[in-house]
Amino acid sequence: MRPIHNSLAVLVATAGAAADRQLTEAQLDAQAKAIVDKMSLEQILGEMTQIDLSVANTAAKVDEFAQLNVGSYFNFIGMGWKGNRVTANTEEWRAKLTEMQDIHMKRNNVPMMFGIDSVHGATYVDGSVLFPQSINTAAAFNPTLAEGLGKYMARDTKAAGIPWMFGPTLDVTRHKHWPRVYETFGEDPTVVAQMGKAVIESIQKQRVAACFKHFISYSDPTTGLDRDNSELSSYEILNYFMPPFKAAVEADVWSGMGTFVALNNVPLAANELMHKGLLRGDLGFKGLMVTDFREINLLATQHKVVKTTLEAVELSMKTTSYDISMVPDDDSFIQNGKQLVAANRLPEARLRESAVRIVKLKLKLNLFDEPVPGADVLSQLGDEASQLSALAIAQESMVLLKNQDNALPLTPGKASIFLTGSSSDSIGLLCGGWSLWWQGTSLNQVFPLGASVRKAMETTLGGSDKFSFYQGFDTDGNLVDNDGKSGDLEAAKAMAAKADYTVVVLGERPYAEFKGNDDKQPLPPGFLTYVKALKSTGTKIILVLVEGRPRLLNGIADLAHAVIFAGLPCEFGGQAIVDVLLGKVNPSGRMAMTYPKTDTSINLATPYYKRTNTSCLKDGIKYECPAEWQFGDGLSYTSFHYSNATISTTALSFSSTGSNAFTVSVTVQNTGLVKGQETVLLFGTPPATRIHAETKLLKRFTKLSLAAGEANVVTFSLSHQDLGYYSNDIGKGLMKDAPSGAYTFFLKHDTDCSTSSPLCMALKWDNPDKASFMPNATDAPTIVVPHTTSSSKSLGPQSASSNPIVDNGAKSAVAATALPVSLIIGIASGAACALALMAVYIVRRNRQQQSHVCYFDDDVVVLESKEQCHDVAVAGSNQSMAFQHI
Repeated sequence: MRPIHNSLAVLVATAGAAADRQLTEAQLDAQAKAIVDKMSLEQILGEMTQIDLSVANTAAKVDEFAQLNVGSYFNFIGMGWKGNRVTANTEEWRAKLTEMQDIHMKRNNVPMMFGIDSVHGATYVDGSVLFPQSINTAAAFNPTLAEGLGKYMARDTKAAGIPWMFGPTLDVTRHKHWPRVYETFGEDPTVVAQMGKAVIESIQKQRVAACFKHFISYSDPTTGLDRDNSELSSYEILNYFMPPFKAAVEADVWSGMGTFVALNNVPLAANELMHKGLLRGDLGFKGLMVTDFREINLLATQHKVVKTTLEAVELSMKTTSYDISMVPDDDSFIQNGKQLVAANRLPEARLRESAVRIVKLKLKLNLFDEPVPGADVLSQLGDEASQLSALAIAQESMVLLKNQDNALPLTPGKASIFLTGSSSDSIGLLCGGWSLWWQGTSLNQVFPLGASVRKAMETTLGGSDKFSFYQGFDTDGNLVDNDGKSGDLEAAKAMAAKADYTVVVLGERPYAEFKGNDDKQPLPPGFLTYVKALKSTGTKIILVLVEGRPRLLNGIADLAHAVIFAGLPCEFGGQAIVDVLLGKVNPSGRMAMTYPKTDTSINLATPYYKRTNTSCLKDGIKYECPAEWQFGDGLSYTSFHYSNATISTTALSFSSTGSNAFTVSVTVQNTGLVKGQETVLLFGTPPATRIHAETKLLKRFTKLSLAAGEANVVTFSLSHQDLGYYSNDIGKGLMKDAPSGAYTFFLKHDTDCSTSSPLCMALKWDNPDKASFMPNATDAPTIVVPHTTSSSKSLGPQSASSNPIVDNGAKSAVAATALPVSLIIGIASGAACALALMAVYIVRRNRQQQSHVCYFDDDVVVLESKEQCHDVAVAGSNQSMAFQHI
């Protein structure tokens, strides 16, 4: 190893002293560049190398890699069984990382950076709360809850000393056989963008680096198999797959991850158009990019576009802007890089650019000063706040899909209940993959904070003689008893015959990534045989689906009086399921993806925006595509009535200087007898004459809480941005087109505008010059201004404060520099402000009136001048304040 420069040692020492100050991006860039300028080529290549912890599992091995200047490590501590746990606790994590940092700092004075897959909580930290999987967070349609997910999984990951999380997953689900569906926020670009943005912002508030993944197209393998290649048009890339990454960049995400696959026969590890054209160019991403597992070497070993790993490194470094290679088990990237530079096949300047981004992230994370962060949050691990946050997501993600004769909720003490099914007594099966182990587990004892459905039911009912349990069958459909031994169908039928209701909790085995490829789309035939047998006794079947992706039911749902899609609610999912079954919680979840009824390739791969009720549309041809349930499906124990749907104008002409703004409003009333939550969905449909026309596409959503009899007027603010689609050549700058024609907007996912409906509104749009326009800085998040007619409130990201007016997207909307519409935005100053009042400010349509966006600790307001921003900051004792002229 080349000895470290004395000047570099001084620079990194001063970096630690300055890291805790709030430096500007320019200052961070300058500081990182100053450090990298003093590095040798070997040190730079080491910084760009990431090693799996499994091959650096001793101090001696870490020292070998430290001498090679390796800059980062990843993965979990392999430990086997220790009592009732299978993963390291914070003490073990911090001891390991402290040892590694001590070795690295001794060798080269530059801290290593550790990353890990914290997928739905601190996945590999014993004692932390495991949250529902992302598909559940999406089904809740509540970005506030997504913020809680990001906050607590970042905090608990940091408590282990780990400052870098590989998440959130921003892949937009397409093919429903893909084994990573449950890791996504569903199939709608707007939902994925909003949830992803909420998670990213809350992660990074903990001074932990978020890492979007997987850029780009990974979630649409043509075969449905994990790691198979994808084929997408530029329109699909820009309009369906890009928006979540755009939202992430606007949220100032600090890092991102690529993907193994090839897009249109070009591997992402060598895809210049996607990396340099779209990500760095069109989206302006300036953060760090890391490859996925062994991604660069796969250019030679899997994709066969080059013959050697030397050529693979050369090709990837020339065509992408990857900064870190997840090698993951040797120094080959370092050796190949040295050889390429020496032969003038790779410019050293390209590598130094990456090293600057790496060191900059280490500065942002304060690793020079605190190499093993998180000691201050150790005592909070697994606390009540994180448990309640996980429970809330689980509860709000329960999707009631069928409730014949109002079978649910069940009445404790009156109705006799028989509980059975493969997933009825396993917390691990409620969690799925990426839960303590990569592939998950079916065990209970490793989840001390949670409860299975059986345990939660027994606890809630308090030993009632009207409750009985029998396992019945396993995830393969084999008959089993309560001890996992060979089961007795007749015994199960006898118990069902005595029960008014039989709750069947069934679902998948746990899996992650390609390990789920081989599972057939239909559930095992033994499931149907078992449920049919129970149904024959006269009991009423209540079906609870515990799945990470839509598995074909082959008629099981038809046998049930009620159906709940539970997804993978994890540790507190058992309690959430019981709460909904017994009416302690009114279900409010909605399907975040289509649930196909057949396993034809086109049915599995077609999202809702290319569907009618029973058909899929592809290349102008209709195909029969029956769905078990549609995107947006979800029932409640109360009822909601929509009325007075209005659009502010029925005709609008494009103006390059005016606002091009309009609103859609609707009154939503709870017409039932109990309090409930309603997700209000606004869809848009372009003219049928447009070259690319979706059958419908979600434009905005918000979630309301309404007491019985209460009503709320919800107003969605839109503009020409919502009429347009991305039409640019990739790499040439983002542009939108909105051709003239009749655009339709409608409320509720199942509204049919082909017939007369009061929830459908038409807008005649005139763009005679066919003008293209740049997208707004934040055109993806929802902007909603509810006008309260009673005490009801919106459940947007700021509902945790005292503010009932601003909901999801409002903070981003205020910060946008191109808001042409008058919005009344109430900002609650909360505990951080000494003023016990709510200030209401107006973003004026007249752009001649100067305004400033004022950013405080937790709030964003718009005032006339920066002086007014300062006055409010002083009055509210806000120590952190910035402003932006608009």
